[in-house]
Amino acid sequence: MRKAPSTTAVPDGSTAGHLVSLTGLRGILAITVFGAHFFLSFSFAGGTFDSAFVQDVFHVLFSRSGGPAVSCFFLLSGFVLTYIARPGDTARSFYRRRIAKIYPVHLVTAAIAFVLVAVDYGVPGVKVTLAHVFLVQNWVPSQWYYLTMTGLDWSLSCEAFFYLCFPVLVPVLARAKNRQLYAAAAICTVLALTLPYVVSRTFALTHPDPMEMVPTGDYGGPIGYWFAYVFPPMRMAEFVIGIALALLVRRGAWRGPGVALALLLTAAGWGVNLHLPSYLPLGAGMVIPFALLIAALSRADITGGWSPLRRRPLVWLGEISLSFYLTHLLVQEQLFSRLWTAGVDADLLPVPLPVLSWWVGLLSFTAQFLLALAAAWLIHRLVERPMVRLLRPRDVPPLPITTAPGRTPQPHPAEATHLVEK
Repeated sequence: MRKAPSTTAVPDGSTAGHLVSLTGLRGILAITVFGAHFFLSFSFAGGTFDSAFVQDVFHVLFSRSGGPAVSCFFLLSGFVLTYIARPGDTARSFYRRRIAKIYPVHLVTAAIAFVLVAVDYGVPGVKVTLAHVFLVQNWVPSQWYYLTMTGLDWSLSCEAFFYLCFPVLVPVLARAKNRQLYAAAAICTVLALTLPYVVSRTFALTHPDPMEMVPTGDYGGPIGYWFAYVFPPMRMAEFVIGIALALLVRRGAWRGPGVALALLLTAAGWGVNLHLPSYLPLGAGMVIPFALLIAALSRADITGGWSPLRRRPLVWLGEISLSFYLTHLLVQEQLFSRLWTAGVDADLLPVPLPVLSWWVGLLSFTAQFLLALAAAWLIHRLVERPMVRLLRPRDVPPLPITTAPGRTPQPHPAEATHLVEK
């Protein structure tokens, strides 16, 4: 019988069983999504840096980083919810915890976005507004539906579908043998890589949006982009991969690379993803490297192995990643876009944006990031944390997933208070 993981303290102030490295990974992903929106808005405005090196660094890090980061968030969601689960939970208790975590921040940011959209473009329709309130906007293949408010809560629509299925899905997978879990992860990976191609070649929208907020021509067109990137059942593949990985790690049955090699494979995959065609760079192209990295980091935290993602600033950013994720684009678009428009109207800035000194670009990036960080911290402290304490049930044993066929269950780690799920 395999020896149970140690529960003693591990380096950098973490504790075995507390998946601190995965919280740190959320911090990295938050920076990645922010950088993607900064660089894309900068590029769309016609801006470039006078330093080819800085321009290339921003291109490599952020030109295609938003989609893979969201894909990793979905993998993490499935992994974390499964890993921290224990016997004795109910679907009602699970749903209540998820609502307490997600819904207050969602409603506050959606309300702010509603006001800003109403001021700039007119009041959104009742159907669009209600679709966002109840997180069902992704089921309509129209960017006016799934991108109208914060521009980011479409991912919460996917998460809401995952949560709805979780209490049914996890007990079924928990009864699977190890080789069946590996097979499930492999099948989901193949689906993520191939199914959108089949759909985009088979179907087309009869009434596509007359104006796209995000151009879809490079990603297989409107139907290909929506199905591969936005449609909740399609994104379930990443969530299921995360569940399968968590079960394998919990059983001590995972056989994958360590942290160092997983980081190298992730970096290599990132480079390859920059050159993938159609819908693949939106997320599918990084599913395998991110899956290997998540499993490696979790094993390092369980066993006390080396991990570079336990640094306190990264963990802190990971803890507020939900609030940061839902607020940063509002800060970027509403504050800096308005300043840009005011500068153009006052003939202080040219159109398009000219070549900028590299240090001006870095200064702008830093200023936007710090302001977005301040806004996220306020939402986290004033909304997210208080509402979680108020709304979540007092007794929070997670779902029954730890017993593998023919194996003795491992002791479950203490409640991972460091780990904040998006």
